Amino acid sequence: MPETPLGAFLRARRARLAPADAGLPASGRRRTPGLRREEVAARAGISADYYARLEQGRQRVPTGPVLDGLAEALQLTAAERGYLHRLAARPHRPAPPPAEAPALPPTTLALLDTLDAAPAFVTGPTFDLLAWNRPAALLLAEPERRPAPERNLLWQVFCCPYRDRSQGNTAAEGSIGADLVASLRAQHADRPRDRALLALVHRLSADSPVFAELWDRHRAAPPRPGRLHVRHPALAATVLDYTVLPLPEDGRHLFAFLAPPDSPTRHAFAAAGGDLLRTATAPG
Repeated sequence: MPETPLGAFLRARRARLAPADAGLPASGRRRTPGLRREEVAARAGISADYYARLEQGRQRVPTGPVLDGLAEALQLTAAERGYLHRLAARPHRPAPPPAEAPALPPTTLALLDTLDAAPAFVTGPTFDLLAWNRPAALLLAEPERRPAPERNLLWQVFCCPYRDRSQGNTAAEGSIGADLVASLRAQHADRPRDRALLALVHRLSADSPVFAELWDRHRAAPPRPGRLHVRHPALAATVLDYTVLPLPEDGRHLFAFLAPPDSPTRHAFAAAGGDLLRTATAPG
C-alpha cells in the first residue's frame, strides 16, 4: 500500500522522539531510533493495531480526539498539531488547479522601494521570488538574470554556488533553511499532492541532500525571523538579522534584512539602493 502523507508524518515524528524525551525508561538496544509504535499508541490512548493502521494508510480519517492524543504523545508544537489535523482531514484531496496569482499591490511595491538601504523581497507560497529591491538584487546575486527555477529563496539557500560556504544557513535546528522547509510543509499541508510542490521538492532534493534530509524531518511551522550567514563575493562576510511579515495575499511574505550598523555590508547595500526590480515567476 502506498505511503500516505499522514503516515509519513507520524513515522517521521515518532523517529525523532527519544524514549527519555517521553519519560520512558531505557529498555535495551533498539533497532530503529525513536519511540516504538506501541509506545506512541499507549501514550495517545489508542490500540497499537489502530496506530499501525494509521501509519500504514489502512485506517480511515481519525477523530479529533485521536489526533489530539497523537499530538500529545508525539509532543507536537501548535503549528505541527494544526498540520497533523489538516493532513488527516484531507488524506486524498486532489490538488486544486493552479490559479493565476494576483499582482502585487502598489503599496507592497512602494514599501520595497522605500527600504533602499536594506535588502527586501516578496515571496509566494513556495518561496518563489516575486519582487525585490536593489539591495536584495545584490544579496541574491542578481536573480533577474537567473532562470525561473533559480528565482526561489529555497534554491538560494540550498543550491546557489555559495551554499557550501554558508553551513549556518542549513543547520537542522534554528537556521533559515530549516525554517523555510518547515514553512513549506505548513503552508501546503492541505495540498500534499500538488504537482508544482512535488516538482519543487524533487528538484531541490536532487540538488541538495541537506534539503532532502530536512524535508524528511516533517517539521511544520510558520515563517519566523532569524539570521542569514552571508558568504558572497561582492559582500563582506557577515550575519544579517531578518524579519518576515505576512502579506494579505495567501501564502505571500515580505522578508527584510538588516546589516550591522556602519559595516561594509550596510554601506554596500546603501550604495546599491535604487529602483525596484520585479520578475515574473510561476504563480505563487
